[in-house]
Amino acid sequence: MNQLILAHRSAPAPRSIRTASAMLKGLKEQLAAWRLRQQGRAALSSLSDAELQDIGISRAQANFESNKPFWQD
Repeated sequence: MNQLILAHRSAPAPRSIRTASAMLKGLKEQLAAWRLRQQGRAALSSLSDAELQDIGISRAQANFESNKPFWQD
């Protein structure tokens, strides 16, 4: 009986489990990207006019970018 259990545990996961795992990994990566985008836009909106000028972005450009929804690239 122990050999059967060990053999079963070492067998590759069924395709449906691998697919679900890949989908969850992709979702996790997408959520992380959205969070980074949201944080970057919040940081951009908090910059002063002088800081924006230093990086070559106008206030209007910063406002346009920071007002985009987090899911929009």
